[in-house]
Amino acid sequence: MDYGHGDDQYKFNGITFKANFSSNVYNLGANNQLKQYLKEQLDTIESYPAPSSEILTELIAKHHAMATQNCLVTNGATEAFYLIANTFHGSSVTICTPSFSEYEQACMANNLQIEFIHRKSILQHQFTTQLAFICNPNNPDGYENTSDEIATIAAKHPNTYFIIDEAYTDFTSSTISCVELLLKHSNIILVKSLTKLFCIPGLRLGYILGNSAIISKFMQHKMPWNVNSIALHAGEFIFQNYIDLLPDFKNYFSDAIALQNEINALDGFEVIPTNTSYFLVRLSQPKASELKSYLVQTHQLLIRDASNFRTLDEHYIRIASQTPQKNNLLIKALREWKN
Repeated sequence: MDYGHGDDQYKFNGITFKANFSSNVYNLGANNQLKQYLKEQLDTIESYPAPSSEILTELIAKHHAMATQNCLVTNGATEAFYLIANTFHGSSVTICTPSFSEYEQACMANNLQIEFIHRKSILQHQFTTQLAFICNPNNPDGYENTSDEIATIAAKHPNTYFIIDEAYTDFTSSTISCVELLLKHSNIILVKSLTKLFCIPGLRLGYILGNSAIISKFMQHKMPWNVNSIALHAGEFIFQNYIDLLPDFKNYFSDAIALQNEINALDGFEVIPTNTSYFLVRLSQPKASELKSYLVQTHQLLIRDASNFRTLDEHYIRIASQTPQKNNLLIKALREWKN
C-alpha cells in the first residue's frame, strides 16, 4: 500500500509546523460552528451509526436535486474508489497520469487490468476499458476539462464508465462540475469529497453520484456502518447549513496566484500554470526530497515531494496556497535555500 500522499506530518514526530503546504484542503481550517456542533454529538458514539447513512443520503440527494437512489455515502473519496474497483473486480481500467495514486492502488487490489495514459490526452484517446478514472481538476497539476468535454468522451465511449473525481471542483476558479451530466449520461459516475472543502480530512467523508442501477451495484459491495457517527453528524450539519458553511474562495484564489508568481520569479523554480489553489513546481535540479527535508528541518514548513506520482520525478514538488503570511514564510525559505 502506498502512503506517499501529502500531509505526512505523522512522519515528523516532535516538529511543530509553522505551515503545511502539502495538503490540498481549505486553508483556513474547519468552521467553528461545525466543530462546536460535533462536540455536542460526542454521546452518539455509544450507538451504532445508520448502516447506509440514510439521513445524510437524503440531504445530499436534496442538495443535488436527485433521488436517494442516485447517492451513496462513503468513508472518504478513497473508499469510493476501492468500492468501485471491487464492484468491477477483474475487469479493465484506464488510469490517467500523473494523478492520485489510490486509483491505481484500488485497481491493483482488485485485479483490474490497467492501461495508463497521460491526463491531457483524454480527448484524443480511444477508450476500450470498462472503467476510466479522471481527476477533474487533476491532482497534482490542476489540469482540467470542461463539462462539455467530459460529456463528449462519455457519448463517444458508451461502453466505458467514467469515474470523475470531483474532490477539487471548488478549488479552481473555473466552473467544471459534471453533476448536470448525470441525467444525460448513464456511464458517468461522480465521486465527491467533503473533507477537502470543509477541512475535515480526519473524519473521512465523501459520496458517489450516479444512475440508480450502478449505485445499486455499489450498494451490494458496500459494507454496513461504513461511516462513523461523528462523520455522519458532520455531513448532516454541513448540508443543513451548506450556504452558511461554504468557504469563501475569492481571496484564496488571488493569494494562490500571488504565490505562484513569486515562486516563478525565483531562479530554478518553474510553476506549472493552473487555475487551482494548488500547483506543481518544477525544480531546475532534481532535488525535491532535499528541498522538502530542508524546509521541514530548518523552517518547519511542509511541502509535497511529488516525485512518487507516476510519470513525475525528483524535479517536482506540489504546493497548496495558504494565507499570505504563511506564503511569505515559504517564499523567504525558498530564497534562503537557493542562496
